Amino acid sequence: MTQSQPAAATPEARNTDSPDTFHLLRYFSIASGIAILLVTIVISVTYYQGEVADQIRATEIRNVMLAQTFANTIWPQFAQHILRKFDSAEQIRKDPNTARLHDTLRVMSQHVPVIKIKMYSPSGIAVYSSVLDEIGEDKSANPAFSAARAGKAVSELTHRGSMSASEGRIENVDVISTYIPIAQNGDQAAAVFELYSDVTEALAKIERKMLQLIAGLAIVFAALYGILLLIVGHADNILRRQYREIKENEDQIQAKNRELESEIERRKDVEFALRKSEDEAAAANRAKTEFLSNMSHELRTPMNAILGFAQLLESEPTAPLSAVQQGFVGQILKAGRHLLDLINEVLDLARVESGKMTLSVEPVELSSVMSECLPLIQNMAREKGIDITPLPDDVRLRVMADYMRLKQVLLNLLSNAIKYNRAGGKVIISAAGTDEGRVQIKVTDTGIGIPAAMQGELFRPFHRLGLDTSEVEGTGIGLALTRSLMSAMGGEVGFDSVWETGSTFWIELPAAPREPAAAKALVRAAEVPQQGSDGIDRSILYIEDNPANVLLMEQIAKRLSLQFLTAPNAEIGIALAVSEQPDLIVIDINLPQMNGYEALARLARDGKTASIPVMALTANAMRKDVERGLAAGFVRYMTKPFDVPDMERTLRQVLDEKP
Repeated sequence: MTQSQPAAATPEARNTDSPDTFHLLRYFSIASGIAILLVTIVISVTYYQGEVADQIRATEIRNVMLAQTFANTIWPQFAQHILRKFDSAEQIRKDPNTARLHDTLRVMSQHVPVIKIKMYSPSGIAVYSSVLDEIGEDKSANPAFSAARAGKAVSELTHRGSMSASEGRIENVDVISTYIPIAQNGDQAAAVFELYSDVTEALAKIERKMLQLIAGLAIVFAALYGILLLIVGHADNILRRQYREIKENEDQIQAKNRELESEIERRKDVEFALRKSEDEAAAANRAKTEFLSNMSHELRTPMNAILGFAQLLESEPTAPLSAVQQGFVGQILKAGRHLLDLINEVLDLARVESGKMTLSVEPVELSSVMSECLPLIQNMAREKGIDITPLPDDVRLRVMADYMRLKQVLLNLLSNAIKYNRAGGKVIISAAGTDEGRVQIKVTDTGIGIPAAMQGELFRPFHRLGLDTSEVEGTGIGLALTRSLMSAMGGEVGFDSVWETGSTFWIELPAAPREPAAAKALVRAAEVPQQGSDGIDRSILYIEDNPANVLLMEQIAKRLSLQFLTAPNAEIGIALAVSEQPDLIVIDINLPQMNGYEALARLARDGKTASIPVMALTANAMRKDVERGLAAGFVRYMTKPFDVPDMERTLRQVLDEKP
């Protein structure tokens, strides 16, 4: 029984290997045969066309040389005859010079491979032909003649069943006719020769060579074809054998596929359940957030009352409290304020998570925020004897952030660095720019650090890492809120901590762009000498978005004792021009939003600025750019890079010209 199973499987496997299963050998035979035929045709046609083209070129070169020889011989004697205007073909034939010209050319062409010679006047009339009946033909409309008259030799290959030649009619010939310009003292042809050459034997030789080439290719390709058939036949047998093996394993593969499909369906069910759980968790989180938000609002009202009345009790002058009562009230205020901080943090966290917190992200001076944070934590630091190293005075960094929320984040990091520090420890504040165009602020402490096992839970809300029973007050919300606020402002927060050594918490925010020049314009103007050389205050407004160019022009203005104003774009520049009324406006052409030409038009339309001279200073230095600028109304059109003494002279001239 065990031996009968393979015997039954073998015929079944053979049945699957039907004659129609593989057609590799058949397809290759047809395809390769067609390919060989096409290659042979292409090579043969290419060879034939190339040989014919070479024959035409060689014949043309020979005909041009012959025509030049003929022309050099006959032109001194027959030029007037060739260029003469005849009334009819009969008049040309009867003219004695025609017979003389015919005799001369017949003698010259006896031993050259030319079967017919024609000569045309510039108007296209055949003033001579070795076949006299063709004298008087008009070739003015012939494209080849027109090209030759323009100075270019042109050849044409034609097959003639019968044609007239110098020696009479000839039959069944291949002819190359060449039109050759004969120039005398100029580029235009004074006459055009047409020489006919019989190339029948040359083309027959080319055809014989082409047939030999086809025969050679056929032999080579036949041998190659036979070798390839053997290779493909062997490959076809291998494929048939492999196909049988694949068919034998097809049932097993299908069974595996069914198992995989079942597994995929099971995984889809699990993924659906996971998505459902995630949606439910998200809904629960939103409900929690809404609840916290609502409860925080509700709790603030009674807390305000508790704290308010406790403060009244503490400071009531008509019924002062005893020392014990003062202590009780102090505890109420302390606990109330702590609870109010907790409520505020919960409310902020709920706002951030629900997306309802509104932030005003703008350039913020880091030193300004720090100067407000440090006084608020100094008392806490003094109580524990902790030394704080603030930012150095020379740090001038600006970040893009919400001012109040950045202050809140820094206060949280600083207070944590003090609360979780050792008595007599240190807190170091530092900041620096990064290569990615951001600013990183670090708060380093010498406290107890964070155990490595707990560092992953640090930013979870209401999670204090086992310090809930310690004497250090905390809510477990501060760092979670910090991370949410930093994310909302486009920043990041992170930390490095070593247990029993200390921690460094850092935040990173996008660096603010350089302070716009317009914002400092009036301030800087006060630093520049105000008095002109003639005792009259004079000012210049420079509208430019490149800080380096602005700095350069500012130095020039200082040297000229000019009050210097600047604006980074045309809108601000126009506003400054209206309000400050400068004596001269210098403007770049390629400005963002509104270019220099548009700004010039706006200034000219406004009665307050129409009389102020406007000078262009731009990198558009083409002559047409200069002409366009002056035509538009610029009093001067200066190009970058400029010569500083030249710029100084130009500024003085324009200012002196101003009425």
